[in-house]
Amino acid sequence: MRIVELRRHAERDASEDLTANGLAQAARARTTLEFPYDAYVVSPAKRARLTMRAFGVDDPRVEERIAPRPKPPFAAFAGRHEELMAAGMDAVTAWYAIPECLPLLTENGRHALAGLLDIAASVQDGGRALAVSHGGTIEPLAVVAIGPSYEALFGRRELAYCEGIRAFVDDLRVVRVDVVRRPQ
Repeated sequence: MRIVELRRHAERDASEDLTANGLAQAARARTTLEFPYDAYVVSPAKRARLTMRAFGVDDPRVEERIAPRPKPPFAAFAGRHEELMAAGMDAVTAWYAIPECLPLLTENGRHALAGLLDIAASVQDGGRALAVSHGGTIEPLAVVAIGPSYEALFGRRELAYCEGIRAFVDDLRVVRVDVVRRPQ
């Protein structure tokens, strides 16, 4: 069995730098991490690298497949997405509420899952990896990996900053996913 803990990045500003609040989120989340890990991995986004640095890791490996979801395929549904968010849904829950987006989310989940499985394969049996990715990437990955619906896994509430999942991988197949919510 291998474990990959995949956390969402901390709050960032328009320049992709972590805000003061984001640094505080990462500091709180760091207390819930079980160092050392056998591998450290980030998406290519600056906010992911800065979050990992705030966790105390300076030189993680980059995995392209856990990057933020691509925007163009979702652009056709942006108006409906904005309406749902204005009605009180968070961003990821709103994407899942648009039936035409489900195939796009599933494809993104499959892509990210392939990255997670490669991360798992990079550590020995019994090993653990820590990765930093994105909301809207982690949730579809978890849904594709083990099958329950988004609502069943996340309770119609997207992952907040520095929250994530712990994926248990056996024989290069995800056998369990635990949702990790951050301490309040």
